[in-house]
Amino acid sequence: MKIHALPSLFFFTLIMGVFSAFSVHASSSEAWEEFEQSVKTQCSIQFDRSFSRYHIYIDPYGTESYGMAIARGKLKSSTGLRAPDSSMVCIYNKQSKQAEVGQSFNSSRLD
Repeated sequence: MKIHALPSLFFFTLIMGVFSAFSVHASSSEAWEEFEQSVKTQCSIQFDRSFSRYHIYIDPYGTESYGMAIARGKLKSSTGLRAPDSSMVCIYNKQSKQAEVGQSFNSSRLD
């Protein structure tokens, strides 16, 4: 009897392992999407203060401690149709969930 129970136990353990691995992967994906949205929200608040219009680029994972985003667009302080694009970097603290931005710089420095 004990010999027959062993394969059943192995099969049950294998199936449970597969399902638990799938659920960890699924929640991990959801957690990264939530993190990316948090970075976008908090950095957009900061970027809205300086830019009249911009595109935001989010690092989907960041570092162990920080999330990062870059915005590229027209500053509110720029005038005229030929005003150069400017860029700004945003750092999002994963612990405090607060974002800070650096000074703007000419986007041509990124090319």
